[in-house]
Amino acid sequence: MPPLRAVTGLLMLSVLTATKLAAADAQECVAQNNAAADQRANHHLLAARGSYRSCVAEPGCPEVVRAECETALSELKTAIPTLLVSVLDAQKHDVVGATLQVDGQTIAVDGSPIEVDPGPHELTAEAQGVRTAMQVVGVEDEANRRVELVLEELHAAPLSSARESEPVVAAAKPRSRVPAYVLGGVGALGAASFGYFAISGHSGLNQLEACKPDCSRSAVHDVRVKYLLADVSLGVSVVALATAGYFLFRPASEAPKPSSSVSLNISTAPQAAGISVRWVE
Repeated sequence: MPPLRAVTGLLMLSVLTATKLAAADAQECVAQNNAAADQRANHHLLAARGSYRSCVAEPGCPEVVRAECETALSELKTAIPTLLVSVLDAQKHDVVGATLQVDGQTIAVDGSPIEVDPGPHELTAEAQGVRTAMQVVGVEDEANRRVELVLEELHAAPLSSARESEPVVAAAKPRSRVPAYVLGGVGALGAASFGYFAISGHSGLNQLEACKPDCSRSAVHDVRVKYLLADVSLGVSVVALATAGYFLFRPASEAPKPSSSVSLNISTAPQAAGISVRWVE
């Protein structure tokens, strides 16, 4: 019947139209996949990602081609290089309000990774009339490479008047321990001298006990001098060690100016002996 033939004709026309549209979608999907493969081979990874996304979005894309595009997209997630760019002043402080351009395109300086294609790129930063540029080479599979653009002529803002009015406290110089070491050496020398003269005097005293009462005056005098030198050495040792301890453990605020040299003088006489220590400023 005529109405039935008309309905059948419309159905056949709809099927043919849908088939042609599906075929067109399939061809477009394949073309996008092929274009993305060429772009990736030429290291245009950002463009290749866009083509692969269009391939996946095609409703009539064959499942085999769609799966291939999805796999390529997954690989590009780690293949595309990213840069972490900082704009700094001469003191290596972040510059607020700086502008950044990558290959002539303005990019926000907010610490976010910047995606680039593998290969050379021109980075330009500017702030307060100061401008600097740098060429960076993107490497495939390299993520979050840190790049610092330093505006050498740009210095940090001056301190506020409140901080400028604060008194500047000079750092205390480390105190010298040379006096303590020198006096410690003098004390050790005095102790060794005391031991030597005390032992020698005691030995001479034993000899005098053996020769009494016929001992010579020179032997008696020699024993007296040795005991005198032993007493002087003991006194010098005690004073030097005590002074060395003071210099070593005194508070930093009481530290005097360090000496540049120390002179040591040992004197002996028939009836006296002495050791003198003199600081030379």
